[in-house]
Amino acid sequence: MSRDWERLLKDLERASRLQRRQFLRALLASGVTLAGASALAACRQQATPTAAPAGQTPAAAPTQAQEGDLLTVAGYDNPNKWKGKTLVFAGFGGAMQDAQRKAVLEPFQRLTGATIVEDTTDIGKLKAMVDAKAVEWTVSQQGTFESRVLGQQGYLEPIDYSIVDKSNFFEDIAGEFDVGVIYWALILAYRTDKFGNNPPQGWQDFWDVQNFPGPRAMDKVDGPVGNLEFALMADGVPKEQVYQVMRTAEGIERAFKKMDEIKPHVTVWWEAGAQPAQLLTDGEVDMANAWNGRIDAAQRQGAPIAIQWNQGLLRTDSFIVPKGVKEKELAMDFINFATRPEVQAELSKYIPYSPTSAKAFDLLPEDLKARLPSAPAQKEKMLFADAEFWLANLDKLTERFNDWLTK
Repeated sequence: MSRDWERLLKDLERASRLQRRQFLRALLASGVTLAGASALAACRQQATPTAAPAGQTPAAAPTQAQEGDLLTVAGYDNPNKWKGKTLVFAGFGGAMQDAQRKAVLEPFQRLTGATIVEDTTDIGKLKAMVDAKAVEWTVSQQGTFESRVLGQQGYLEPIDYSIVDKSNFFEDIAGEFDVGVIYWALILAYRTDKFGNNPPQGWQDFWDVQNFPGPRAMDKVDGPVGNLEFALMADGVPKEQVYQVMRTAEGIERAFKKMDEIKPHVTVWWEAGAQPAQLLTDGEVDMANAWNGRIDAAQRQGAPIAIQWNQGLLRTDSFIVPKGVKEKELAMDFINFATRPEVQAELSKYIPYSPTSAKAFDLLPEDLKARLPSAPAQKEKMLFADAEFWLANLDKLTERFNDWLTK
């Protein structure tokens, strides 16, 4: 069993945020069919590990209990509450699900008696299960944009806020069909040996190749999402007005015109989350926009790179419950547990994505807060991605962005 788990975890580690971005584009571009989901399924490893007994997890993923500290959570002190019930959790795999296993899944199993079975999330599979009225999953994780599309389509159960306590959530976390569980950010990253004495302060400096010379890398994975917002901020639009401007034809033209200016200086359009961190570490580029978790990992390995949080794009992932789930109350109780401040704080200790509960930050050490995108000091500097705008405009702007890249 141990060798099987080690092999599975290595397979899951290969999964990245890339697939979910590709899915959403395909989903919207195809009129919401399974085409995008099929592409996603081809990229992702599908696996349903055997459930571990309550209070235990596989040897390849040591738990908090094994490390000496047992997490306690207010209101979760009945180890027989869900005894005899099985919760199937479908996550993104890799480092994220490994962290969730330690901070969320095993403690919930130990504290409630539920049996946890893990799977790898796939929107095509979720839709197929719901359509066939044969739902296997209890809770799944997806990007918030994708989750809200699925909710609009009727594939999800409404969140029961009589069970899920939303009183501590930040704004726009408690959706009708989804609950935001982590923040992550697309940020400006730079080499400290090149700009340490005069670090870039935002996207105007990223675009300023005279005073901040050197090759750049930019995000191709997310397409227009982030790049257009950054272009407008580089052109002087205050972050609070970015989406107001983007809702006009003139604003979109302005963004692409500004993108024209930086394009000759972008030597790499990255297509995987690990790429910008590696490019910066190797000195192939001096600045990049990048996912904060990847840069954080490189920093902790000694790379001479830093994050500029100012004007970053803040985004979320959500937990969702498939329509027709067999154990709806169990699903809601698990989401409530996973979003308790002490549980969210525990998760952030394992992976540098941050809580959606304001109170969780009171439980974190100051040095860790400085690495998390939704910590108050960082959050106030960033732009929160407008899900409503992108759900309405992603298809056409992705097509235009891709055409622009080829010219």
